[in-house]
Amino acid sequence: MKMEFEYREEYIKTSRGVQLFTCRWLPPNSSSPKALVFLCHGYGMECSGFMRECGIRLASARYAVFGIDYEGHGRSTGSRCYIKKFENIVNDCDEFFKSVSAEKEYRHKGRFLYGESMGGAVALLLHMKEPSFYNGAVLAAPMCKISEKLKPHPVVVNILTGFEDLIPKWKIVPSKDVIESAFKDPVKREEIRNNKLIYQDKPRLKTALEMLRTSMRVEESLSKASDAAILGAAWRLRYTGETDENVGIVFTDIVAWLNKFTAEGSNLVVEPLHETFSIGIEKLPSPPPTTKKHSIDRMALRSEWRKKEIPKPSLKTLASSFLPMEEDTPSKNEEEEFSTGPLSVLMMSVKNNTQVLINCRNNKKLLGRVRAFDRHCNMVLENVREMWTEVPKTGKGKKKAQPVNKDRFISKMFLRGDSVIIVLRNPK
Repeated sequence: MKMEFEYREEYIKTSRGVQLFTCRWLPPNSSSPKALVFLCHGYGMECSGFMRECGIRLASARYAVFGIDYEGHGRSTGSRCYIKKFENIVNDCDEFFKSVSAEKEYRHKGRFLYGESMGGAVALLLHMKEPSFYNGAVLAAPMCKISEKLKPHPVVVNILTGFEDLIPKWKIVPSKDVIESAFKDPVKREEIRNNKLIYQDKPRLKTALEMLRTSMRVEESLSKASDAAILGAAWRLRYTGETDENVGIVFTDIVAWLNKFTAEGSNLVVEPLHETFSIGIEKLPSPPPTTKKHSIDRMALRSEWRKKEIPKPSLKTLASSFLPMEEDTPSKNEEEEFSTGPLSVLMMSVKNNTQVLINCRNNKKLLGRVRAFDRHCNMVLENVREMWTEVPKTGKGKKKAQPVNKDRFISKMFLRGDSVIIVLRNPK
């Protein structure tokens, strides 16, 4: 499959005076893009290499794709993977994305966010900050909730918080080997380990606390989100580390979702930016930006990868391919799990726009349609009817009152998976 695109690199200086690396993948032959897609990478990652696959595939589908390395990440300046304030990342992205949107040829194009892992939290916060500015978001395994098993005890958090201003950059937070569990393909796993722009050391104290606070903030915001805050969000499984075939399936789905919003007659509303708009971004002349035209033959590229000398995997590495996955990775084939397994009820509801009946804790039931979900049963629901039973209080000596059935309508809501008991198809 041949993919054509143009690639450019550029350094910018933000209003905070920080020098950041940016890159863009554009449709070939300077053709007008269908819309703009802004990339938000994950913790420790970078755009030019790690998110290259995403940029190429979307640019080949005639979308203009823009990436930025956060402060301290990739080729940007700053202490390696040190996040002093998560708000700085969000504001830097906001400035850069708006400066691109203000360019003459992009001023009236639709705007979409694409976020992976921690970048999913960045995308959600950007969308919540100005829901009308972005037309939608694609979220791949977003950092919107930390598992209770992984969440540190409140006492530990309080102790670490007391030291965060004294030793903010200390790499003292233990972490598991995410690359080992997230990348199933040994070739891609080795490629990631050899990428020197990707941070592979322990998280710094301040960084870990900022990420914990941000995930809790995002989780709380989603539980109270308005219609506009989660409108037009596509939740997808993480594609990185998967086989080329699975990557192709995921991006076919993503492109189809974007095409639905950008097709002629889709009535996509774009908030205009005036010509006098200025956000404080300064483009730096040095190092000079690069512009390259590319044409990639994926079959030839795959053949080249096979010719490369790859270290012989150890017995432990080979065995890990057949052993059960780590906690955060599905233990069986994801396609089978979503099509015929226990999650098939939710999948059918998303595909067919049918209702499901959800029995929750505290004797409450929800009847609604599922817009998005993950394998932990966290769900985005719409047109929800919440039902419960109350027993009115009576005075002493009086006869016990009869239970009263109550309900209310909620247009959109985020439901945490740990509150779900059972999910059934609507019997009606």
